[in-house]
Amino acid sequence: MTSVFDANTFASLTFTEANTTEYTPVPAGDWPAVITKATIKPWAKRDDPTQNGLKCELSFSIEDPEVAKATGRPKSTVKYEFMLELTPEKGLDFGRGMNVALGRARAACGLNKAGQPFSFDMFVGHDVTVSVRHREWEGRPIAEVSGMA
Repeated sequence: MTSVFDANTFASLTFTEANTTEYTPVPAGDWPAVITKATIKPWAKRDDPTQNGLKCELSFSIEDPEVAKATGRPKSTVKYEFMLELTPEKGLDFGRGMNVALGRARAACGLNKAGQPFSFDMFVGHDVTVSVRHREWEGRPIAEVSGMA
């Protein structure tokens, strides 16, 4: 099946409306969400790139009517990032007190059972409750996930 949408035609369209430059963040609180993406990303400290590792970034979709009313968008997205603690051999550290954020994320999805296979892609599609908080960045509020259940 061929798409009727032509990106080149769209790119040449002329608009007179102005786009907004501000967005209303997801309100702080606990919201039902679905995990839409799990990504492992490398990180390095800006002032000392020898300090580096991996982090997990989970993306969530929130389609709650109260959130939609507050933000003006039918679907909002938020992210949860946490550092992964690695062994000296660069494997995931399963020692006591290590990777607690990962363990809690897995438990929220029913994926934290000994002997049960796990991969980060298994997060996708799980319904969870996310705790959203706000922090300020360049004078603007940013919504971020502080935890999930």
